[in-house]
Amino acid sequence: MSDLFVPLDLSATYNAGTGNVESGDGKLWPAPDDAPDNTPLVGLPWGEHQFWGVTFSLAAAGADRAVVLVAQEAGDGVSESAEIPVNDKARRILYAHTCAPVPGEWATVEGTGEEIGTYRVLYADGSSVEQPLRRRFEIHDVQVPWGHHPFLCRNCRHYYSVPLNSREYSYGMVQTGAFTREGGDLQGWWLYDWENPAPDKEIAAIAVSAAGPTALALAGITLCHEERDPFAWPARQEVVLRVEAEEAPEVAMERGEIVRQDQLWVPSADFLTSEEAGWGRGGQETVAGGYLEIHGSTEGELAITAGDDVEERICWGDVLKEKKVAQGKVQIEVVAPAGKQWVHVRVEDADTGQPVGTRVHFRSEHGAYLAPHGHQADVNVAWFEDMGGDCKTGGVPYAYIDGTCQIDLPIGPVYAEVVRGFEYQPLREQVEIKPGQNALTLKIKRAFDMKQRGYYSGDTHVHFLSSQSSHLEAEGEDLNVVHLLASQWGRLFTSWEEFTGGLAPTSSDDHLVWVSQENRQHVLGHISLLGLKELVAPMCTGGANEDWVGGSVDALMADWAEECKKQGGLVIMPHMPLPDFENAANIVLGHADAGEMCWIWEGEQISSAELGYYRWLNVGQKLPIVGGTDKMSNSRILGGSRTYVKLRDGEEFTFDNWCQAVRRGQTFASTGAMIDLKVEGREMGEEIHLPGNGGTVEVVATAESVWPLTGLELICNGES
Repeated sequence: MSDLFVPLDLSATYNAGTGNVESGDGKLWPAPDDAPDNTPLVGLPWGEHQFWGVTFSLAAAGADRAVVLVAQEAGDGVSESAEIPVNDKARRILYAHTCAPVPGEWATVEGTGEEIGTYRVLYADGSSVEQPLRRRFEIHDVQVPWGHHPFLCRNCRHYYSVPLNSREYSYGMVQTGAFTREGGDLQGWWLYDWENPAPDKEIAAIAVSAAGPTALALAGITLCHEERDPFAWPARQEVVLRVEAEEAPEVAMERGEIVRQDQLWVPSADFLTSEEAGWGRGGQETVAGGYLEIHGSTEGELAITAGDDVEERICWGDVLKEKKVAQGKVQIEVVAPAGKQWVHVRVEDADTGQPVGTRVHFRSEHGAYLAPHGHQADVNVAWFEDMGGDCKTGGVPYAYIDGTCQIDLPIGPVYAEVVRGFEYQPLREQVEIKPGQNALTLKIKRAFDMKQRGYYSGDTHVHFLSSQSSHLEAEGEDLNVVHLLASQWGRLFTSWEEFTGGLAPTSSDDHLVWVSQENRQHVLGHISLLGLKELVAPMCTGGANEDWVGGSVDALMADWAEECKKQGGLVIMPHMPLPDFENAANIVLGHADAGEMCWIWEGEQISSAELGYYRWLNVGQKLPIVGGTDKMSNSRILGGSRTYVKLRDGEEFTFDNWCQAVRRGQTFASTGAMIDLKVEGREMGEEIHLPGNGGTVEVVATAESVWPLTGLELICNGES
C-alpha cells in the first residue's frame, strides 16, 4: 500500500491553526460570539488517518499550525495563495480540504457552484494545469445542512455497519445498522480525487489560490498511483464463502467494510421433498459465516481465516471480475453472477386463484436468504425489538406478505418456500429467474379446511405487535383470531395505545384482532383478560419485576378476573402452570374460563404445561384448554401454539361466538395437528354421565397434519 499512496508532509507550509482569523468581513470561520476560536475546524479529524482506506498525514490535534489557509483580504499572515513543494510523480492527487460557508452563515444551501479557489499543478518542465474549486463540487463547506452533500468530492468518513445486538449506540439507531466513525458525514474534510493528465511528468509543486474572501483550508495531500478513483467504491455485493475448516470463518477487509456476515442455509438433495418444510428444518445444511455483504475498493484485500489452518488474502477486485475465486482452502463466489431481476411476486390459493397472505422465504442456490423489499434480511429476534412482519424459526428467516411482494432476485435458479399455518401444505419450489422477468406466481394448496368443519383458530397470547402487523401475520398464518395483550413491564407499558374496547379497525372477516390485556404479579400469577371493553387497572402490581420498583400489592388476580367477567370478557390462565400461587383459587372458584398451553417454551415433549393441566383434570376441574404463543419477539411464530374452537352448527363466526365456544370447552390446542375426539358420539366439551363406578365407552380419535405425526396417544385414568 505504501507504494500506491504517498502522503505529503505539509507542515512546512501550514500557516494557520483551527482558530479564527480576522478578515475584511469580520472572521473567516463561523463561531460563537463568546468563543470565536471554537470553529468547526476544531472537531474535524486530525493526525494520521485512513480515509476510505487511503492514508493522509494531517497535523496533530491542537497544533498551532494545522492547515494551508488562503483567502483574500484576510489578516494574521493569511495570504491569497501558497505553494506546496512535491518533487514527485503521481497518477492522481488526493486532497483533504474544506471551505468556509457563505459569509454570515453556519450551514447553508446557498452558494452552489461558487468558485472558492484553484489548485495549479506545476510540472518540473515548466508547464502547468489548473483545477478550479467550486463549492459543492470539488470542495464543500466545513459543515453542511442535512441532505446538502457535494457532487464530486466526498466526506472523509464512510459508513460502516454494526450488528443488531450492538450496544455501541442507542437501540433505535442500532436498527439502522449504518454509522460513521468520529462524527457524521455533514462535517469533515472533503476528499477530492484529481486525475493527472500527465502522470509521467514530475510535479514540482502545487499552488493554492483563493478566488475571493471565502477561506479555503487544505489539510492534507496524498499522491496516488492507482488507475481508478480510490474513493469510488463499487456498490455493495453479496458473496458466498466456503472454507475447508471446522471453524466458522472470520473475514476482515483492508480498504473496505464487511457490511454483514450471516449464515447460509444450503439446500440439500431432499430440500424440495422434505416433510419438515415451514419451520426452518429439513433438507438443508447451515453454514456459519458463509454469507457476506461487502463494500470496498476493488484494490482492497479480504483477509480470511478459520482456525489455525486457513489464512488467505484475496483481492476484492478479482472476486468482482471473475465472479468466483478459489485459493487454497477458500472459495468465494458472487451470489448473483448474472445480475439480479426486480420481480413482482404473487402467492395464490391453488384452488381459488386468489392471493393469500403467507410466510415466505427465498434463497439463492448457494443458500443465501433473499428478503422481499421492505423486509429485514437480518431479522431481529431480541425481546421487544423491531417486532412484526418478519420472523425466524429454527434460526431461518421468513417474511410475512399479504399475497404480494417485490423482491430483487438473482437471475438463475432460486428456491422459494411458502407457508400458511397448519391447514396448507407447505410449498418448496425451485424457480428459474430469467433476464427481463418481472413476475412470479406461486400457488399454495389447502390440505384441510377446518372452517368447513366448524373450527376457527386463534392465538390467546400475543404481545408487542401493532394491530396492523397482527392482522398481516394472522393472514400469513391462516389464523382467525389474535388476542393482542397490553401489559406492564416495570415502568414500560405496551400496547395501551392499541386498545379500542372492540375489534381493532385492522380486522377483516376472516382475521379478527382484539386488543385486551395480561395482568401480572410475579408470585400470585399472570392472568389474561380477553375481550375487554375497558382496560382493567392496575395492570401489574406488587413491585418488580412485573410492576415498577417498590410497588405494593394493590389487586389480586381474583379482582382482575371479576372485573373482566363484569364486562363479559374471557379469563385465561396463561402459560400454565407458572406462576401458580393464586391459580388454584381462581380455577376452583370458577374465575378461569380456560388454561393456556404455551409449548413454545419447553418444546413438544410432555412438559410442565401438560402436567399442570392434567392435575386440574384429575381433581375434577373441567378446565377448557387453549393454545397461545406468548409472542414477545420475532423468534416466535404467531399461532405456532394455537387454539381451535368449534362453533355450533349454523353459528356465525364472530369474536363473541369464538369466546363463547371457549367457555363451553369446545376447543383443542395444537402445534400443528388437527385432532378430533368423540366419546359415545359426543364431541369435545360435552359431558357424558356414567352410572356407579363407570363403564365402557366407545372412543373415536383422529389426528392429521401436513407434517409427520409420530403417534396418537389416548390417556384414560392417567394411563395411555
